[in-house]
Amino acid sequence: MPDIKTFRAETMNEALHLVRQELGPDAFILHTRQIPIKSLFPWQKERVETEIVALAGEETASPKPQQSKPSYSTPQQIAPEASLRQRSHQPPASNSRSRFSAENSKPASRATENRIHTPTSATKPLASKQPILERSTSETPKTESARLEKLVNERLDALQNMVEQLTQQVQSSASPNIPPELFDVYTELIDSDIEDDLARELITRLRHRCSQEDLEHPERIRAYLLGMVESQINSREAIKVTPGQQKVVALVGPTGVGKTTTIAKLAANFRLRDNIRMGLITVDTYRIAAVEQLRTYADIIDLPMKVVTTPREMKQAVEELSQMDLILIDTAGRSPQDDLRIQELKNYLNEIVVDEVHLVLSATTGYRHLKKTVEKFSAVKPTSVIFTKLDEAPGLGSLVNVCGKLGQSLSYLTTGQNVPNDIEPAEPTRTANLVLGYEQIET
Repeated sequence: MPDIKTFRAETMNEALHLVRQELGPDAFILHTRQIPIKSLFPWQKERVETEIVALAGEETASPKPQQSKPSYSTPQQIAPEASLRQRSHQPPASNSRSRFSAENSKPASRATENRIHTPTSATKPLASKQPILERSTSETPKTESARLEKLVNERLDALQNMVEQLTQQVQSSASPNIPPELFDVYTELIDSDIEDDLARELITRLRHRCSQEDLEHPERIRAYLLGMVESQINSREAIKVTPGQQKVVALVGPTGVGKTTTIAKLAANFRLRDNIRMGLITVDTYRIAAVEQLRTYADIIDLPMKVVTTPREMKQAVEELSQMDLILIDTAGRSPQDDLRIQELKNYLNEIVVDEVHLVLSATTGYRHLKKTVEKFSAVKPTSVIFTKLDEAPGLGSLVNVCGKLGQSLSYLTTGQNVPNDIEPAEPTRTANLVLGYEQIET
């Protein structure tokens, strides 16, 4: 019998991970649904879990050997439906109405192949029901041979009926609100780390936008989806400096997201490329190495730099750099859990007039932590988000999540450690192409 298992997790992404971990990358999705879980206490909110019913793929679902019964085989392929395969940043294939053509797009992610297999290796159709008994008449009486053959064929009929029922169920509803013909596109959005509810919204809009004829042209689906993802991305204009008008810009964020390296990239570009008169201020007194790192960059590009330890010193440092057209402020990383440190950061910035506050986030961070970080750092009123470490992230859906679900605007993206390179303005079309894998980060 097929190895059919049920998996539950809090999100679709986590559930897909459990399926791959248990059944392998060739597992086949038979059904998904969202299940409300009632809380134990009346003051707790009801939560929702995602359930996936999956069938083991060919490589993981081989029949167990039996000594007393003859071996038999079933068809290699019964019917098409939702398959789950690992993304490899290639565009969807062109052999399905809902897959993107590799000839019409740059490498992105490989589309999943929607099929249901039975876990055997033969390719003969079930309807043939050919005799499978290989024993000689000298070993087994004819009556016993006929009985075994009949028993095997009956089991094959039962197996075929079961698979046909599962196929009809999947065809009618691969997942609530997910059209079967777009299920592979939905899976790709999930693999890109786009949150499940946002992915469902995009698929629903895509189905309403596409006609039946559109579904026959993968390049049209690709173009529609790109436009929809692009519409979710809010971008803010990159930092603009007007000679004679001072602008103060601060970078804030949690520890380890690359604030110091990012501020060094910005400073080098403004000073060396645009010849802007500028200075640096750092309040990162908790990590001496970070102060020395920024001081090294300041010495290389010949910039004045001030180190402050109190809010009053912050005000004084800005006054000493009053002749500069641009002042970049590097701040100490604060944990989203540490309300006291975030309030301390707020006190520093309240001493001066800050024109822009950029919240620096890592693209490798999960959505829950990103959401909490955005909520906690709202105390310092960030005007936009800089996403770092795009080159290290397995998926870039977090860029869409922060915009579409948390209402933030993107200003810059960083794609590596090289200073002053590996930083670019967050242009919506480019960002959407990166998220969907239609464009790659140059390394």
